[in-house]
Amino acid sequence: MSEELKPQLAPRVEKYVVENGPMTVEMRTERKGLSQLGGGFARFDKGGATAPWKLPYEEILCVVTGTLRLTFGDEVVEARPGDVVTIPRGAEVIYEGEAGTSAFYALTPADWYREFPNGL
Repeated sequence: MSEELKPQLAPRVEKYVVENGPMTVEMRTERKGLSQLGGGFARFDKGGATAPWKLPYEEILCVVTGTLRLTFGDEVVEARPGDVVTIPRGAEVIYEGEAGTSAFYALTPADWYREFPNGL
């Protein structure tokens, strides 16, 4: 099996960890053989809410621990461990988590930041 066609572990790499207000985002799939799909973990170690963000990608989140609140205008979606939330491209969202909240996320396209380095 060629190197690029086999499963690969995607450990935490410090250079792909980004602080976004109270949320820490760990991109785990960078340089792991995927061309369209990106993923990793979002954590709220101390809790809090991010600034509004208009998504230049499609995203799916699965809450691992805590409670994640996603605000879309006047609507709030509250997700708990095991819940899965989908967010379409172009939606404007505020991510909010209580202290200790973590979620796995996947998004496509993985290289969204090349075309939209500051979001939509």
